[in-house]
Amino acid sequence: MADYKTSSSPSAPSQTERKRSTFADDLRIEGNITCEGILEFGGQLTGDLTADAVVLTPTARVKGSVRARQLTIEGKLEGDVTAMHVSIKTGARVMASVAYDRLDIASGAQVEGAYSRVDAGKFKL
Repeated sequence: MADYKTSSSPSAPSQTERKRSTFADDLRIEGNITCEGILEFGGQLTGDLTADAVVLTPTARVKGSVRARQLTIEGKLEGDVTAMHVSIKTGARVMASVAYDRLDIASGAQVEGAYSRVDAGKFKL
């Protein structure tokens, strides 16, 4: 099992300066991914994913835990989610235990699992 980490500059970057890491749909990873910036993931992951902001594109297939301040799901996710803001888009399929502060579910999204609020003051990546 591998661990992949990407990081931005040592100082806290602004929203517009955050680095973006992109994993295409032909990528398969068994292991964990940690990213300090924005992660756009379209491949297959069996493992855990932690990033400031995560976008699971329509081709994404994730089995594992996802932790992020902001999470957008367009693909398939099975596992556990802890995020401040979770946005589940049309066509997404989520089978997970989801802890969130803010939750948006679009019409046409498939969701199954336990959903609970997390205290924003206690949230840590």
